[in-house]
Amino acid sequence: MIKSKHFPFITSIFGGIFVWIFIFILFPAKIVFPFANESFWFIFLSYLFLILGYIIFPTPKTENKGFSIISKKVLYVIILTTLISYLVRYVDLFLYRNVSFKYDVWENRRLLAAPKTNLIFIICAIFSQLYFMPIIFVLKNKIKSKKLIIISLLLFLLPFVEGYIRASRNSFFIPTVLLFIILMYFGKIRFTRKHILIICSVFSFLFLTATSIIMQRESSDSDANHSSFTTDFFLNEFLEPSPEVFKVIHSTKNPNVKKLMVSGFQIAQYYVHGVFEFDNLVKYYQKKPLKKQYGKFTFFILNKFTNKYGFTNINQDEVQATHPRILTFITFFGGLYIDFGWLGLIVIFLYGCLQKIVSINVFSGNSSYLPLFFFLLFCNFFMLTFNFLKGLGTYILVVCFAFILSLSLCNKLFIKNK
Repeated sequence: MIKSKHFPFITSIFGGIFVWIFIFILFPAKIVFPFANESFWFIFLSYLFLILGYIIFPTPKTENKGFSIISKKVLYVIILTTLISYLVRYVDLFLYRNVSFKYDVWENRRLLAAPKTNLIFIICAIFSQLYFMPIIFVLKNKIKSKKLIIISLLLFLLPFVEGYIRASRNSFFIPTVLLFIILMYFGKIRFTRKHILIICSVFSFLFLTATSIIMQRESSDSDANHSSFTTDFFLNEFLEPSPEVFKVIHSTKNPNVKKLMVSGFQIAQYYVHGVFEFDNLVKYYQKKPLKKQYGKFTFFILNKFTNKYGFTNINQDEVQATHPRILTFITFFGGLYIDFGWLGLIVIFLYGCLQKIVSINVFSGNSSYLPLFFFLLFCNFFMLTFNFLKGLGTYILVVCFAFILSLSLCNKLFIKNK
């Protein structure tokens, strides 16, 4: 297990920056429009304030040993809750909303866009995000039960079903990378030649397969060159790929090889383009005043719930329209900018303080903070690509905080009755 208290946080920040730069250098494309100074300084200062928040927040002199024992019984409760939640989720999808594997992705997305009318379905959609927790405590407590290990690992496959239906890369991406971070933290993955080869092979196979499936479901049968994903792709507007790349892809005769090439091209473009979409966002609001959303953009999924039950009456379409291109990734910093503008520097400083609090609790033995700890590391790493606090990530946050609160209450009751 990693011993340095600050190593995970620092690695998640600078590792993410390094990987983004590495992919950007390798990706054969040119920047279409000059990058605005304001865009650069907002990203740079956001990173700086995040790190300062983490560094400045004081570490207590005495470490408080928190509630750290997650028994096998608790693990089985988490696993059972996850399985029941996914079962109800599938009932919602296939029986209530009538989505189907035989429908194309656009029809399924239309059906999924219908608002939920059952509170149980909403709760189960949230609690289905418990899937990544059991393996954390299996490894933390050094449990040797093969059955428990296998079940805990198989839970990571559950989001793939909805990923296929929605044609969502995130449903494949988030579970896989979370598992990788967890295994690496507990020393199950080391950067030996063998492990690097296995990791690269697994990631390549998974993401190329996922993208190929999605591409097959989204593209037209008459489009043999997959032009909608290459020459006519909507992300080319700010980061224009080299024409030579398209020539190589389109001249490839083997259709399976061509799909793999398009998939690899798409993954790289998705990974790096968000920074330039963010730049476009900043330029857009240089010409008109920004109406700050104060969290409504990033945590829109909470507003859907509060709107539904009459607690708020927020115009969701208006909020999402504050992003001029709506459907494109604008990095973590895009959501921060839309929600708070330059006041976002204060918010991200506090976000750094929060991560210090989480780290302090984890390294003082409070295991209830481990799921949130891993999820925040995950979010840090991909800040230049996507805001994983948004959408599905909000559900994960809710589950993590609920888990911390539940164990804290159990701990207090245990101490009180002792």
